[in-house]
Amino acid sequence: MKKYKILYLIPAALLFGCEPDIDVPATNGGSADFSVYVAVGNSLTSGIQGESLTLEGQEYCYPNIIATQLKPLGGGEFKQPLLKGESATRGVFTTFYPEPSSNLVLPSIVLKATPSGPAPVFPDPTTDWYAAPEFFENISAEGPYNNVGASGAKVGSLNDPTFSSTNNWFERFSSTGETVLEAAMKNNPTFFSLWIGANDVLGYSTSGGDEGGRAITSASEFAVDLNEALDTLTTTGAKGVIANIPSITGIAYFNTIPLGTILDSATANQLKAGYAGYNLALRNPAFGISDAEIAQRTITFTAGQFNYFVVTDPTLKTDLTALNIPNMRQITSSEFLILRTPQDSLAIGWGTAKPIPGNYHLNQEEVSKINAATVNYNTTIKNAADARGLAHYDAYAAFNVISTTGIIEDGISLNGKYITGGMFSLDGVHPSTRGHAVAANGFIDAINSKYGSNIQSVSVSSYPVIEITP
Repeated sequence: MKKYKILYLIPAALLFGCEPDIDVPATNGGSADFSVYVAVGNSLTSGIQGESLTLEGQEYCYPNIIATQLKPLGGGEFKQPLLKGESATRGVFTTFYPEPSSNLVLPSIVLKATPSGPAPVFPDPTTDWYAAPEFFENISAEGPYNNVGASGAKVGSLNDPTFSSTNNWFERFSSTGETVLEAAMKNNPTFFSLWIGANDVLGYSTSGGDEGGRAITSASEFAVDLNEALDTLTTTGAKGVIANIPSITGIAYFNTIPLGTILDSATANQLKAGYAGYNLALRNPAFGISDAEIAQRTITFTAGQFNYFVVTDPTLKTDLTALNIPNMRQITSSEFLILRTPQDSLAIGWGTAKPIPGNYHLNQEEVSKINAATVNYNTTIKNAADARGLAHYDAYAAFNVISTTGIIEDGISLNGKYITGGMFSLDGVHPSTRGHAVAANGFIDAINSKYGSNIQSVSVSSYPVIEITP
């Protein structure tokens, strides 16, 4: 069995606090005033990586990178609600303690070796809690903070006075009843960035289309909440940049677990025999199943070639579960399995001898809902930016290139593949440190284009990378 280690490569300038003597092109702010910059958003803005927040993640988040590049143009202090104590290094996972008074949190994701390569190990809520009382200390008195990003925030969260008491990430650096927008406006910002909206569809997506408390925000509600937020942020004349939402189904979380496997002759024959009764039952005239649905549900396996996994699908037209006939079929190439699909279970029969549960699977109907919502949200974001003369970072287009053909930055190849692609952190959702640097450059390009400024981009290769070595 191979062992995997994580090697952090830190730029020498960060370790020794010195900077080389280099010629830096002249910079100017154009028509924008960068003296007081605030960043508003969700976990992307706060710096979460690997489904957890660490001090390192906060220091390398895209808003802090942007703020550093704004300093030569008159940018002021960029204050963040930095973690303290053990939670700063071990990480605070996005799933919290079982009981509020316990001060317990889960640590970051780790990797384990599997027959198919390194796989994520998400913290086990039955065993992995550790005490982090310092995380729950309210630090609002040390503010105001320029970065008010909070994990889990939706567009509607930004102006919700209950958010400060229901969201542990925002609660730690806000006052009771204070909204995210109020926290941002305490700074009297002259410039802002806003990257919000992914959570309005992401929870539904990452849970396999589970509507239980994770329903997709309606397009109309999204539009009202977004325009309200931008009206507030621009009320004093501040300029800003807003990013749209990358393709949800394009991220590594949905493109890592294979949709099937190659079988040997003995296994394929055994499975064909096992599903013969199910396939025959579908053709019972008493059930009245159409030929199209019979074809959709029929399960076949062939030795020596790729076979799609079997999944449970409650959306099938004919529900036969009352007759002890499961609602199952084989997954299609346009559907997805989520990163949390247990690979150990796949190795012992999930997807072949036993259908994969629906909460690990996005069917075509769910994919269509996710994609439609994303397109609607992004149209609203672009229209809202144009109406107010704001810069617009097309993260959807940028991340599509990353997920399909990949990009080259400073001679480094970056793409959307899990771990080896370099763009996503270990949760397959949030950008890695280098991913944050790429996003920061995208924001900077949009700002320069809109306001005629000359903010210098950053060298992506100078940021830490997680390298997996055998």
